[in-house]
Amino acid sequence: MVVCAGRGEEFSFAQMIGVGLIESAINLTRICLTQKVDEIVFVGSAGAYDECTKVLDIFCATQATQIESASLTHDAYTPISHRIESPKPIYCDVSYETMIVNSSNYITTDSTIAQRFSELGLGLENMEFFAVMEVARYFGIGCLGIFCVSNHCNANAHRDFLRNAKVVRERIESLAPIFKNPSHISESKAKP
Repeated sequence: MVVCAGRGEEFSFAQMIGVGLIESAINLTRICLTQKVDEIVFVGSAGAYDECTKVLDIFCATQATQIESASLTHDAYTPISHRIESPKPIYCDVSYETMIVNSSNYITTDSTIAQRFSELGLGLENMEFFAVMEVARYFGIGCLGIFCVSNHCNANAHRDFLRNAKVVRERIESLAPIFKNPSHISESKAKP
């Protein structure tokens, strides 16, 4: 099953689950309880922490974190796990680099904080992916994310996201043939 956030990020081949950690978790759980879901592929936009990452490039992810910026300054802690990976590997016939995606209901606009996230090995920021991965883990199904970089995580993040949104949607929509042919996505294959 291919899912996306919605509200400006709709795709012809994906079912909308809502924006942010809470909406996406609730709606995707509801889908998994009422439909047969063998695997989940989330598609959407992402901000890049590293300024060297090119806007409009496409990346895959099978790992997600939920690390808030306050934890970088030791102004917060969490008693729960904040890193997750797909419980079952999924191979997708999309030959793009893999990155770890960090999620929050807030978008990073401080380039110093973005650099700190990058130094932790995190590449991209997307509001929903951690919740999507948690739902997949709960149901024991494989999960993969495919992201098109819409902006860098800096003071111009929102402006650049809006400026690039149309092209990001077009780039992701161009992947439709992959998702319409199930043989291009399958569990437990090693990526070549």
